[in-house]
Amino acid sequence: MTEIKNEKVWVIMSKDRLLIAKGTPRNRCLIEVSNTKDKKRILTYASKGKAESAFKISGFYTYQLPAEFKNAGEAENLEAVECNITLTTI
Repeated sequence: MTEIKNEKVWVIMSKDRLLIAKGTPRNRCLIEVSNTKDKKRILTYASKGKAESAFKISGFYTYQLPAEFKNAGEAENLEAVECNITLTTI
């Protein structure tokens, strides 16, 4: 296996780490992390500031979420989380 890319990125997640931002910049959704059937791409950002700006200025579609996540798309329920992405060949 050859490592192609290994970098730190920022993602948007709910503070309880149950939801993550996925989709495209113009069609952004909050999806349950446990939903393995969802194939939308995870939205990644180069810096914490860019990630925070993304959820403080623009909202998310939350219509597909269960009722207990009704207010999950509000900025006070979200945060930028640093992650590491590694891409390797098989």
